[in-house]
Amino acid sequence: MGNIEVSVAVITYNMEGYLRQLLDSILKQKTSFKYEIVVDDDCSPDNSRQILQEYKNRYPDIFYLSLRDKNVGGSKNMYGVLKQCRGKYIAILEGDDWWEAEDKLQYQYDFMETHPEYIGMYCNSWCELSRTESIQRVRRNITEPMICSLKDFMSFHFFDRLPNSTDTAFFKNIFNNAEEREIDVFYKAHNMVWDQSLALILYGKGNVYVDPRIVSHHRTIVEKGGTNYQSKYAVEDHKVTDAYMYAQHEEYMENVLKVNCKKFYKVRGMIFAEAYWIAKKNGKTEDKQKYIEIWNQRKKKWPLIYWTIFRGLGTLKRKVTRWKGQKHF
Repeated sequence: MGNIEVSVAVITYNMEGYLRQLLDSILKQKTSFKYEIVVDDDCSPDNSRQILQEYKNRYPDIFYLSLRDKNVGGSKNMYGVLKQCRGKYIAILEGDDWWEAEDKLQYQYDFMETHPEYIGMYCNSWCELSRTESIQRVRRNITEPMICSLKDFMSFHFFDRLPNSTDTAFFKNIFNNAEEREIDVFYKAHNMVWDQSLALILYGKGNVYVDPRIVSHHRTIVEKGGTNYQSKYAVEDHKVTDAYMYAQHEEYMENVLKVNCKKFYKVRGMIFAEAYWIAKKNGKTEDKQKYIEIWNQRKKKWPLIYWTIFRGLGTLKRKVTRWKGQKHF
């Protein structure tokens, strides 16, 4: 079979209920090339490690395990896996997702081999919305291929910055020999959220092809009181961490990619403006601290000031409109 052509990067944390399905969906892949499965478990408290060791014992020539002694968070965990990948290409699959198409790897490998002008490709996926019911939706409502570039990363809405969910990602191995400065935004920007940073790194090296074919299932389950990451993330306030992530992305674009990201300033500016006016309205000390933290994250203040004033004027305009409407009665 020759050299390793594809590395499948897998991270796990507390996912014993889904792990076998994920691993089996990789092992069912029908390929004409050699691949490896590189797994990093982030010190799971459940039985994930026992399951991983079981598969390692059954497939010693395919599985490569890293079992952390302490939890480091999703971004550093995935970064550690990517740095270990030896293949020409990398595919990603997280602990609760799984591949539906048994030719997923071969399909993407063939495309990349014949289209070297792209740094990578994503396909489409089903988004699973429930543990107990078959509720799902298509991640991207597309019927024709898309080409994503750095220009798309300037979009205000983060879904428009992403080619698709990472369980469909397949890209050239740019992590193996890269200088730390070229890729450290992957874990520096956010402790848990790394999909946007991955997209930014890829865009900095070329365009990404997005195929409309559905190849996988991406679980985005949000439950009241749920212990999974999505459930916890949905009820938390992310203004400070999101603003910090975007500040890191700005630094990366300006200092590493050497591009003008003036349009991207709007994202952080609007986060700051929202935090500022919420704090002004409710007077809570913790909310005031949030906008102070966002303010102190970056020397460049004008985007924050601009969008704070813009949002404030919009609020004032709505109040005046309501007042005029009430005056007529």
